[in-house]
Amino acid sequence: MRTVLASELSNVRVVSTDGREVGTVENLTIDTATGELQTVVIDSDVAEIFSVERDADGHIRLPATLIESMRDHLTIQPPAEQRPTGGDAVDS
Repeated sequence: MRTVLASELSNVRVVSTDGREVGTVENLTIDTATGELQTVVIDSDVAEIFSVERDADGHIRLPATLIESMRDHLTIQPPAEQRPTGGDAVDS
């Protein structure tokens, strides 16, 4: 697994594996006890994505387990397509 600095993800475009433009990375949430990435906070023009609606701040928060890969953009899997073993690995 490739290491990616959180600062490298700011304003990175987010697309889904089914070809939908989701938005851009606004922020990340991390469990401070374990260091595990928990949530990708997305700034988006859509009202909801994958049945997840905007929060009170107007962002969409998706579980980090949806991350499929990170190259010049962040690719996420729709929840129905998730692998049974989870998807926490970030490909280089």
